[in-house]
Amino acid sequence: MRRGIMFADAINTVSPTYAKEILTGEFGEKLNELLAERRSSLYGILNGIDTNSFNPETDSNITANYSAGDLSARIQNKVTLQKHFGLPPDEKKFVIGIVSRMDAQKGFDLIIKIADSLMQNIDFQLVVVGTGSNEYRCFFQELANRHPQKAAGHFFFDNKLPRMVFAGADSILIPSRFEPSGLVQMEAMRYGAVPIVRKTGGLADSVKDYVPGENKGTGFVFNNYDQYALLIAIIRASEAYRHQKEWVKLIKRAMAEDFSWKKSANEYVKLFNLVLNFDQKQS
Repeated sequence: MRRGIMFADAINTVSPTYAKEILTGEFGEKLNELLAERRSSLYGILNGIDTNSFNPETDSNITANYSAGDLSARIQNKVTLQKHFGLPPDEKKFVIGIVSRMDAQKGFDLIIKIADSLMQNIDFQLVVVGTGSNEYRCFFQELANRHPQKAAGHFFFDNKLPRMVFAGADSILIPSRFEPSGLVQMEAMRYGAVPIVRKTGGLADSVKDYVPGENKGTGFVFNNYDQYALLIAIIRASEAYRHQKEWVKLIKRAMAEDFSWKKSANEYVKLFNLVLNFDQKQS
């Protein structure tokens, strides 16, 4: 890797913000000093998703299809999600989903610190889908046992359940310590699940913080990696959900974002042409 970085005409990673983060000791994996020397040749292009596959208008894995132009059928998917996970069906309940690999990188230690307090003080339901660390899996199983009306999870691989969560949850929670690009927030936004994310890597590049009353933003973003910043972001989302007219506008802005590979591919074409032109000038 070091030699490749030294001699490459261009160096690329999977998001603009992560390209900056790997220049630091915290995220550079001991390559940060070399990367800093070559920063003029360092680029970041955000990953894309398959927008044909992840499409709420045609997805056969969800109960009811819908579009940003007509969200009325989306509520059916919430009820399906609640019933599937054994939670009390309630169309008006604020539902937060987590679809993630269960790993320390994903910010689960922050969630653990505030989960019981959230359950006791905020009127919402939590659905967790993921595999990985037994520590985190056991925690969420015990959380569901303590709060059976508010929390539930599935901790084995299932390629259909994430789509059920994206289509049925009101928000998707991604409090990562670092996230080079991230796909879950893009997939969730495609289905109208509003992201709650930490401002890092691809999350920072793909989610714009909601500004009340200004018709801006596609999600709820927090900066510091601590449980209180996460708590405030979740409270902000919960309060915003109470104002349904504004919430619908937020959903539509999130669904309107273009995370297609076509967009990313155009950026790669620009980078390849830049390198080719560089080589021609050198020769």
